[in-house]
Amino acid sequence: MGRLHTLSIRQTPDSDSPWKIEQNGINPIETSIRHGTPHNLFWVWFAGNLSFTYIVIGAVIWSYGLSLWQSLLVLGVGLASFAVIGFLGVPGQLTGLPTMAYSAHYFGRRGNRIVAIVSWINMVGWETVVLIIASYAIDTLFHLIFGVQSTPLWLVLSLSIAALAELSLAFLGHATIEYLQKWISYIFGFFTLLILLALLPHVSWHAVWFHIPGPWLTGVVPAITVVIAVSALSWVTTAADYTRYLPLRVPGKHIVQAATWGSIIPTALLMLVGILLAQSAPSLASVANPVEFLLGWLPAWAQIPYVVTTIVGIIAGGVLCAYSSGLSLLAAGVKIRRSRTIGVDAVVSLGVSLYILLVSQGFLNNFEGFLSLIAALLAPWVAIALLNIRMVGSPSTKAAVLSWVVGATLAIATTSTAIFTGPLALGIFSGSSLGYFVGFLVTLAIYYFWIHLTKSTERVTTE
Repeated sequence: MGRLHTLSIRQTPDSDSPWKIEQNGINPIETSIRHGTPHNLFWVWFAGNLSFTYIVIGAVIWSYGLSLWQSLLVLGVGLASFAVIGFLGVPGQLTGLPTMAYSAHYFGRRGNRIVAIVSWINMVGWETVVLIIASYAIDTLFHLIFGVQSTPLWLVLSLSIAALAELSLAFLGHATIEYLQKWISYIFGFFTLLILLALLPHVSWHAVWFHIPGPWLTGVVPAITVVIAVSALSWVTTAADYTRYLPLRVPGKHIVQAATWGSIIPTALLMLVGILLAQSAPSLASVANPVEFLLGWLPAWAQIPYVVTTIVGIIAGGVLCAYSSGLSLLAAGVKIRRSRTIGVDAVVSLGVSLYILLVSQGFLNNFEGFLSLIAALLAPWVAIALLNIRMVGSPSTKAAVLSWVVGATLAIATTSTAIFTGPLALGIFSGSSLGYFVGFLVTLAIYYFWIHLTKSTERVTTE
């Protein structure tokens, strides 16, 4: 554990209170200032996944030509992957370290810097996507309230509002985020349910109920990989960031349950509605502006609440991205205060957002394709992180790094995105996220057998 402490900026841990700037970076949180319960963790993940964009993912599931029961199976299996977020959060409570700092325990100081940079790119990337979607939603709200048409000036103003909300909350840190996520869950969880009920009259119930089953190998399997890729996989490097303040007396199983169900409940409801609506609106799976698309299906009384809820929900997820990206940047070796990492994020995310909003809106597809490639590097890391939760003794840095390199290489080689198609992304791999699973399974196998063969050799030598 000694090298974990060398990664930390020397800061004195302070009390964690809402509306005060968090002083802790990636230093271990002392047990004397630990606080909170699994309920707090539940609401963090509930609000973080309260995004209407999941309706589009539900429509994507239906676009594979599946029946209702197959789609529900996809939903159940895919969202069960959120348990990974729960398990990866346990080391945070045990050590007081955020995910990317604890990762150095098995990747080593130098190897972990590479993984932390990958995590930072992933987080700041999705933080940027959130800002873009929120900007369009705020621009739509201006149109509904003031009747103004979208112009570059209004888009810049919308982006400024979204960035101020997202980045300022991340700047304040853990306690403020935890406090607000609870109230966002209460208030906007209610409005989300109300809006989903308002959308249900558009469901073609007979067509959905009697839809014939689709293919299993080229339909169900790829759909499951898509659900996992856009839900649990995008959060894996953040899990311990929101558990490290929990007291040691909190049972680990309660941490797993809180993070898992807090994520699953809102995501499942939103994706389910997307599945049901997709039969009536086949274009929902590929629509450029889903916020505006769904707006046309709502009665007048629900339109403004819907747009406001969309804005708050998407920003609630973006705040988690912004906060965790800062911790990843520190774990990568950047020697600044945690609060100042938000400034680095602001430069990158605002720069890319302005380019996409004002210069090249089509660039968003390419940007999301780039983030898909980054995710291919994260899946192999998950395999190593999960195995280390149960591992006894000191892990092998060499085994972790080489296993990750091999797994990540195969994941990219079997992944197809808008900007890159791997040489092995053929057949079923060409239209799915199965490349992530190739990388995960290969890394899992290499790392597992490497560690166990090494231990067996050491036993024989000592005997």
